[in-house]
Amino acid sequence: MKFLRTVAAVLFCLLALSPSAFSQLAAPEADVSVAVVAAQQQYGRSFNGLPQLFNGPEYADYAKNYRERNGFQFFMWPEKQLGSVDYNGYTFPGVRLAYDVVLDQVVLSPANSPLALRLINERVRAFSIADHRFVRLVADRSTSNVIGTGFYELLLDSTVQVVAKRAKRLQEHIVQQYIAVEFVPNDRLFIKKEGRYYPVASKSSALHLLADRSKEMQKYLQERKLKFNKAKREASIVQLATYYCSLPPR
Repeated sequence: MKFLRTVAAVLFCLLALSPSAFSQLAAPEADVSVAVVAAQQQYGRSFNGLPQLFNGPEYADYAKNYRERNGFQFFMWPEKQLGSVDYNGYTFPGVRLAYDVVLDQVVLSPANSPLALRLINERVRAFSIADHRFVRLVADRSTSNVIGTGFYELLLDSTVQVVAKRAKRLQEHIVQQYIAVEFVPNDRLFIKKEGRYYPVASKSSALHLLADRSKEMQKYLQERKLKFNKAKREASIVQLATYYCSLPPR
């Protein structure tokens, strides 16, 4: 593991700086072995008790490599939030999670541990953070030109489905001889209708997709005075789709 290799490498380098290191090889090697074993034991203690959950690789917070940061790589909150996860065929409620939307990775921290794990994507069926629920969608031939395999927030799940792909772009800037980073949101919205996903980015694209009930949709828009500016677009599209699902079949 990266953590253990780093501990061993640092200890070895420090010992190599000693003038007597070459004449006392047995002692440094023994010290390194002891340090590695101790690190393994610490790691094991941090993630014991739930082997079906605590079995992913370690998560390294790459944002800390930057001297200056604007924003963060996680969904909505910089700190982990209470949630649940369907992982390895089991449901685990009451765990603290974060969702790295730059890397599309779910991050888990056990209680009373400074270490964090990134769960293996293929083994995560769904997860929730606070009241936000995410599902893993797998692209196939019919959907790969619209959506990619990954985690999507489920905003509506009815006769039509509305999902959002939460994402951020990592942009680096040179500031006074050091590199700063900015995390820029880049969310996308999709509607699934009759088994197919469609990108939806405006009022017109939403109305076009729901055109089989055009009269009802136009009347609802006028009555509710829905706004589709950047701040309200997502909520208005979800509201419009929810109304569409509530209409009785013809």
